[in-house]
Amino acid sequence: MAIIGKIRKHSGLAVIIIGVAIAAFVIGDFGKKRTHGTTDIGTVNGESILYGDFNTKVDQALEAQKENSGSEKLSDQDAYQIRQTTWNNEVKTILMGEEFDELGLTVSPEELFDQVQGKQPHRYILQYFKDPNTGQYDPALVLNYLKNLDKMEPKSKEMWIRFEKAIKEDRQDTKFNNLISKAYYMPTAFLKKDYIRQTKSVKLRVIAPALTAIPDSIVKLTDADYQKFYDKNKPYFYQDEPFRDLEYVTFDVAPSDIDRKKIAEDVALLFKDFSGAADALTFANANSDQKADTTFVKKGTLPASLDSLAFIAPAGTYFSPFEFKNNWYMAKLLAVQERPDSMRGSQILIAFTSPGNEAIKLTKEQAKVKADSLLNVLKKNPEKFAELAKKFSDYPGAKEDGGDLKWFLDGNPGLAPFYNAGLTMKPKELKQIETRIGYSVFMLAEKTKPVKKVQVALLTRAIEPSNQTFQDYYTKASTFAGQNKTQQAFDKAAAAAGLQKRTSPNLRAMDNNLMGLPSAREVVRWAFAENTKTGEVSPVFDLSGKYLIAILKRVVEKGQQPLESMKERLEPSVRNMKKASMMADKIKQSMTGTTDINALAAKMGTKVDTTVLTFLGFSRSPIGREMELIGPIFTYKAGQNQGPLTGNYGAYYLTVDEVIEAPAKEDFTLEKTQHSQMFSQRVTTSLYKAIEKTAKIVDNRIKFY
Repeated sequence: MAIIGKIRKHSGLAVIIIGVAIAAFVIGDFGKKRTHGTTDIGTVNGESILYGDFNTKVDQALEAQKENSGSEKLSDQDAYQIRQTTWNNEVKTILMGEEFDELGLTVSPEELFDQVQGKQPHRYILQYFKDPNTGQYDPALVLNYLKNLDKMEPKSKEMWIRFEKAIKEDRQDTKFNNLISKAYYMPTAFLKKDYIRQTKSVKLRVIAPALTAIPDSIVKLTDADYQKFYDKNKPYFYQDEPFRDLEYVTFDVAPSDIDRKKIAEDVALLFKDFSGAADALTFANANSDQKADTTFVKKGTLPASLDSLAFIAPAGTYFSPFEFKNNWYMAKLLAVQERPDSMRGSQILIAFTSPGNEAIKLTKEQAKVKADSLLNVLKKNPEKFAELAKKFSDYPGAKEDGGDLKWFLDGNPGLAPFYNAGLTMKPKELKQIETRIGYSVFMLAEKTKPVKKVQVALLTRAIEPSNQTFQDYYTKASTFAGQNKTQQAFDKAAAAAGLQKRTSPNLRAMDNNLMGLPSAREVVRWAFAENTKTGEVSPVFDLSGKYLIAILKRVVEKGQQPLESMKERLEPSVRNMKKASMMADKIKQSMTGTTDINALAAKMGTKVDTTVLTFLGFSRSPIGREMELIGPIFTYKAGQNQGPLTGNYGAYYLTVDEVIEAPAKEDFTLEKTQHSQMFSQRVTTSLYKAIEKTAKIVDNRIKFY
């Protein structure tokens, strides 16, 4: 049926949207290895996720992904991302299951029935069960689908079960979120307090001498300075998850002169066979590294010299091999035509029943009769095209646009039947066209001026390194790794060999990429292995076309980071804090004999800045960033001088000129609604994250993948 085709076609996307764990994938045998003594892929609040169970879901997801993508092979990055999604869904299922069980939150069979077949069905039902003629939800399609469910193939039944499960889980999530969001209440007293914070302001004058006036050379930092800064900012030095810093070099494998010579010889022999082939296009597709593109192209599209030669040669000409951008090319000119770049037209589609489109009731013969009838009517009165399209066309959107296909380009495969028909048609001319889904009455509106285009059978061969070249590069990389086991030796050898040393900081345990390098999972696993120590040089890693050797620069484990490990990174901030304290002392010394801010600014060679400050800060003055000072400032009275004040970014002296109270306000209805809406949004986006953050999650995936 058409519905199952829709669900199958879009199930990958739907699954991601609704959080059903059908998207995980493991490449090769590596992902199937079992670490000795470990049977858990992880635990969530003490509940184990067994490797075997997890891997079964991986295999199921693999099959689903293959079917959805139509491909037997996915990229490493796709595999990694899908594997991450599976883990996240497993964790969420356990955590939310605990919440639902504690609350007794369920979706009854009656409620699920109502979500599928009721008067106000679930949004997933509304999305997938639409009348193809109207684009609107049709409850009859749901009933018809369910009636035929037992007759469908097992995969379709399994897909429906997952689809129904997704509806149930989404409904539970919605109930849970509603329980939290509907419990929100903002007292008017709080709203009034917030209003005052936003509108009450203080007008002041302030001086903030630049800390750059104090040279770094005279700032002597002590252990006490570091400890003071560390203690003040201690919460910022808690690491939620471990990470590693790496440096690495790569040996990028390039074809040797011998490789190039051998490939050139092979290409010469291949051209002899190509030029003698009975069907050049079939031969090209069978022997080319890239599928031959038979699209007609304009001048400036084909590679190098072929582009100019093809436009002065007759059809049937063969073009000898030439090298361009690390590829060999050879070609045969199949055709030369004058063709428009684009054309515009309209269609009325009369669809007939076909595989994947079983909801359409017309047979092919019936559709042909109906299309013939419309064609005859339109030949007499073409102005009625849009009207009839809105009434009779099965094409989505026809009721809104009257069947207008708008401008479509030469080479658009989806509209090729219309373009090919339009080549010989004149504006306002009508023609009936058969497609795989129905008969279309097509009317050409206009087309651009024809230009010369060519169609070629292009055969390409990449200039790639041979197995021997790969072996030679691997030997070089192995020698480098074996002879340079320290940081000093690593750096020296890299410089001597002209290898660019790169960094990849803040690498997390489940990352798949290094900075600048995708699909480097094996390197990440090495960096996080228990026996890999700081300063250790890695073995050689094969990263598809390059060999990598890394050195582990830094290891940071989860938890509170000790001061000693942070000192180097903290030095600029600690020095700035010390300078602020020294500047405060300078302000205090300059205050001898005067408290007038203008006189003080003159003595210190700085300017007076006038600003208006709210409790939320963020004025144009530097003091607007000093959130720890803003609170006390709002306790000062007009005419009061204060200073020196020491903040995170500098030292200040200020004069309060005026305290501007908030205007009187009694009605906070709008603010109450806004706060409620903001809270509801936060529940949707942040509630699960909060639950996850408080959970005890042990992630052992790195031992398996």
